Amino acid sequence: MAEAFLQILLENITSFIQGELGLLLGFENEFENISSRFSTIQAVLEDAQEKQLKDKAIKSWLQKLNAAAYKVDDILDECKYEGARLKQSRLGRYHPKTIAFRHKIGKRIKEMMEKLDAIAKERTDFHLHEKIIERQVARPKTGSGSQHPDHA
Repeated sequence: MAEAFLQILLENITSFIQGELGLLLGFENEFENISSRFSTIQAVLEDAQEKQLKDKAIKSWLQKLNAAAYKVDDILDECKYEGARLKQSRLGRYHPKTIAFRHKIGKRIKEMMEKLDAIAKERTDFHLHEKIIERQVARPKTGSGSQHPDHA
């Protein structure tokens, strides 16, 4: 479950960074750093989920990770809302309300980065292994001249 939510969160962060609202508020670098931390953690997530049944410390670690992911999702939602509000009101990046919002969110992002760094560090303490998930990608057949007997 955490794996699916984390993947959706990473996609939402990427969309925000690349979108117009992300440019209005800034925070592109901050969200890229958060995304990078989650990607690093995501590599060992499958192993952690398998081992959590036997190891309560790993189960606790997964709960911390889940809580952090939900907090980042909340921050991202607030940024989307504020960006949309800012775009409609046309106040601008340097309006006092926008500056106050950016300061508040900036502090929360900094706190989350510290938590994510601690969570990422803990992952190494558990000796979790990266599991590479191969995704099947449908590839179009090329017409290189030699056809497979099934396609003759």
